[in-house]
Amino acid sequence: MKSLYKKLLIIVTIIMYLVLIALWISIPDVLALNIPLTVFSMALTSLVIIVYRESFKKYYLTDHFKKLSDTIVFVSLVFFIGALANYWAFKHPKQIDTSLFKINSLSDQSKNVLKNIKDEVKFIVLARKDESLQWMPLVEFYRAEKNNIIVNKIDIDVRPDLVAEYHLTEASALVIEYQDKRQMVTERDELNITNALIKITRPADPVVYFISGHGESSFTSKEPDGLQFIYEAMKSSALEIRPLNLLSAQAIPFDAKAIVIWGPKTALQNNELNLIQGFLERGGRVLLGLDPDLNGDLHRGLRNLFLKYNLNLKNDLVIDKKSFVNGSEGSIPLFDSYNIEHAITKKFKGQVFFPLCSSVDAINDSNRNVTLLMSTSDFPASWGETTMNEVANKNVVFTKGKDTPGPIPVAAAFQNAQNKIVVFGNSTFVLNAYLKFGANYTLFLNSLSWLVDEDRLISFNLPIIQSEPVFISAPQLGIVFYFSVIFTPLILFGVAVYVYRRRRNN
Repeated sequence: MKSLYKKLLIIVTIIMYLVLIALWISIPDVLALNIPLTVFSMALTSLVIIVYRESFKKYYLTDHFKKLSDTIVFVSLVFFIGALANYWAFKHPKQIDTSLFKINSLSDQSKNVLKNIKDEVKFIVLARKDESLQWMPLVEFYRAEKNNIIVNKIDIDVRPDLVAEYHLTEASALVIEYQDKRQMVTERDELNITNALIKITRPADPVVYFISGHGESSFTSKEPDGLQFIYEAMKSSALEIRPLNLLSAQAIPFDAKAIVIWGPKTALQNNELNLIQGFLERGGRVLLGLDPDLNGDLHRGLRNLFLKYNLNLKNDLVIDKKSFVNGSEGSIPLFDSYNIEHAITKKFKGQVFFPLCSSVDAINDSNRNVTLLMSTSDFPASWGETTMNEVANKNVVFTKGKDTPGPIPVAAAFQNAQNKIVVFGNSTFVLNAYLKFGANYTLFLNSLSWLVDEDRLISFNLPIIQSEPVFISAPQLGIVFYFSVIFTPLILFGVAVYVYRRRRNN
């Protein structure tokens, strides 16, 4: 009977170890179950050794045990070294994303944000087991990029007390803790997680005021000529956006990090210009988008204001006959080359187009405070048209002595010890109508991020922007036509004739 109990003890111990291995592999995070079972299995092992102590004592003296112990020590050392290497790899993970659209890695925006976080960050996944597994692939992207991110998973069915502590109102959420602050994310996507990191690692969201009251496009309109999409994109970039009517204001609020003057249709009054001048004199930042005025020049006062900052916003129409949106005859320039020396466009990629734009140039810039961000093709392909009658008659030609020969700059950035200014010769490139043209919106957001000193927000792969179409300029269209319609068929026809004649001669 004692022999049967001894054998049963060994069988139970073996079964326990098999169960334990299965549990640690299948549910390694359920420590409340795995750790007690591990202790129990070790206790059973100790009991087996005590019961079979006489047999073990004889076995200890054999050569077989010596060889076995040497092997166990060797395997243990190899396992220990492998464990150390695995732990180091876990704390310093590296990954290579070979997918075409980089869908298996974080965007540049998220990487820039993580790069500026020095202290430890906690990611706490509050969800049921099956839902927490859906969070983990995205969370692991962040941990792979930053090794001081600590990830904890909490099953809300096991710890219902934490639901009230974290004020959880959704079925699952990610809580991000940094220093003494806490931010909750309920939407499982990169944009919301990155924005939560931005908010939790800075004292307050920058306040940006949009000047209104001059016929500007509406930020609440979903119509093609509205700006609702770019408005939502700015809010998603962790910026606090507020409207401001200068006619009823005594001064631009002192909490303003920047103001945006975007596509006014009527002239700004002198008192409004004085408020803007006062804002700039106290170190303000301005983002300006000004369209060409084909019926005169209502914005002469606004243009003169920025002349003081070496920025010459001309009232002309930029023409580019080499690189333009097909069908526009050069009046909608297309850009794919940018100034790589400035933070806004340093790594910018993609095609941007400006529907009817004017030129923006630098004047008397001996201190090199102005940086031209993008320009048209070289002359004679492009120029700045100043004769608006030609535009009205749709007979635009370069007139020497009147028009400005290319290349024509259409965007510029100014910076000195106090101010930052970004100006565009067009404001309509971010209308709702161009929702699918992601590069347009990215350029706008990059400019605003630079103005508010959030360079880490400058991204060239924003998760909120999807770029679908690809423009083909007139020269590119010509190349496609000649090679696909003329040259390729002729080459194939020639090869066919050559093969036919060779076979016939044989």
